[in-house]
Amino acid sequence: MKTYTLIERFYLNHFYLVMPLALILLSCIGGFAVYFITAKGISLFNLLQLFLAVAAAMLYLVAVLAQLSPKKSFFFFSGLLLEAFLLLFNLFF
Repeated sequence: MKTYTLIERFYLNHFYLVMPLALILLSCIGGFAVYFITAKGISLFNLLQLFLAVAAAMLYLVAVLAQLSPKKSFFFFSGLLLEAFLLLFNLFF
């Protein structure tokens, strides 16, 4: 819990510096995840993974463009964890 609080505090204090970095990171990791998901072929499970990867990136983008408060947009920043999980899952399994 201490790590989460530390990351959240850094994110909130440096919101305008972290925002472009987060958008680039989410786009890159999401792109890699989508590539490895589609490389396995198209099945119902892979389509669900594609939906989750795209939704995670788009929710943060929408939160930033809608100018939600930094506290609310941090929740959508957790989509980075989802995309990283999908990427690692498709790399190793």
